Amino acid sequence: MSLYKIITLLIISVFFTNMAFSQESKKKCRINNNKQVLDFVKKELKPFKAGTNDEGPRLSKSDLKLLEIKHYSNQLKDSREMRMDILSFSTLNQDDLEIFNKFSSKIKLVLSDCSEVVFFGNTLLGAYELPYDDMLKAFTLASKNNNQIILDFIRKQVTPKSINLYDAINILMNDFATQQNIIMELLSDEVKKVFFGENNMVATTDVAEARLLSFSLLGGKILDANNKLLFFILPKTYKGVKSSIGTLVLDIDGNLYEIPNLNYILSVNILSGLGVNTRTLTLSEVISGSGSCRIDLAGNWMHKVNGIEKRGCPFNSISKKMLQQGTHRNSRDYKSYKAVFEEIENINFNSNVENEEDSSIGGAPALGTTP
Repeated sequence: MSLYKIITLLIISVFFTNMAFSQESKKKCRINNNKQVLDFVKKELKPFKAGTNDEGPRLSKSDLKLLEIKHYSNQLKDSREMRMDILSFSTLNQDDLEIFNKFSSKIKLVLSDCSEVVFFGNTLLGAYELPYDDMLKAFTLASKNNNQIILDFIRKQVTPKSINLYDAINILMNDFATQQNIIMELLSDEVKKVFFGENNMVATTDVAEARLLSFSLLGGKILDANNKLLFFILPKTYKGVKSSIGTLVLDIDGNLYEIPNLNYILSVNILSGLGVNTRTLTLSEVISGSGSCRIDLAGNWMHKVNGIEKRGCPFNSISKKMLQQGTHRNSRDYKSYKAVFEEIENINFNSNVENEEDSSIGGAPALGTTP
């Protein structure tokens, strides 16, 4: 390759690298660093005096607030605006907010999508839409610092961006993604009483469900809800169920999930409220090409492989194979759930899903709520 061609390629490479960097930079929000903000709020301002009743007519709270805003904004009219990201602002406590309130006419709150929110005194103006995870990050910080401005803003003025069903399932998969007390604070007492009982306490194992519930109550939507269908596959009893890490869930696209600690009744109610169609299969027998399980007369699961029966059942493992292999027609539950099984028969299971080997080794009890 000639030297001319090499130089030309280098120039082109540098050009496209710079262009990509420029485009990436445009996506970054305009935010002042912490030092700039702190230097700004160190300015000395004349304090606002509300006055007494002897000095004139009694003023309403709204009149006093407007006078206070004008008082400080007039002193800052020649100052440049400061842009502060919502996470940094969420770390301010009550004492900090009293200081920042004086400077709010020149401070803009920058959201995760670079939207800029203006203050009217200590009130944020407007309604916004943000990714739910970003809302929870800000709410968590604000809760730790008792920052009522951000807490009220998230509860009343921010709507979660719509998600797809796959994202909703991922929310249900993790009880530890959000702190228990944060979800409790986000939900109203009325909601906690209806969904979590008289003590208004969200159980540790129900935090994921409460997270999806709060997403719904804050106005969140599932984009593909009308086109999706979820199947919850549950054992009729959990006596003897082994080798399970959670409740088995099948979607209309052929994806199978095992969701730990799933409160399926609560989950079905929340998902139904979000417009997702759900079906529940409560099975007493599961059959695959390499083994089967059924409940005996004593109410325990028995696992049969090569004609030999033993106590216990890898319920989820055999259920997966049964659905993928289409052997459900041989189950004694087929007639009871024929319409639901026929819906499953229309699913094209993912070709990259490898059948798991049946395991007769006893594992931990299945997680979830017994029907």
